Amino acid sequence: MTAHKQLWVKVNAPVDKGIAELITALSAFPKLQTIESCQGTKGRAWVWFAYGEDWKELADFVLGFLGPKLAEEFQDRVQITIRIVEAGTIRAEMDLPSDSIPAVVAFLGKFKSLELAAA
Repeated sequence: MTAHKQLWVKVNAPVDKGIAELITALSAFPKLQTIESCQGTKGRAWVWFAYGEDWKELADFVLGFLGPKLAEEFQDRVQITIRIVEAGTIRAEMDLPSDSIPAVVAFLGKFKSLELAAA
């Protein structure tokens, strides 16, 4: 089988109405791929995502950029963890109070060039 060069593109997909704006804000990061999300159960929302081509890019993005920025603004209200999931796949999970979604969306919107900011 011939390997083809692949490019990152954004795909329209149904998401819970209460988390749609957060998914849109996260989609501004060109290498971020949302895997699964939920607007909230018992007041907590979550988003599973991948970033870049491998675990190193994901770790650099979460630990070197997004995590520290969110911690500065929201302390421990917004949490991001990196997990090894099925078959050794590495993903990140953002967990936050459902009522914090608008504030996190507004905060992410402050970044003018997210691709350059994350580099």
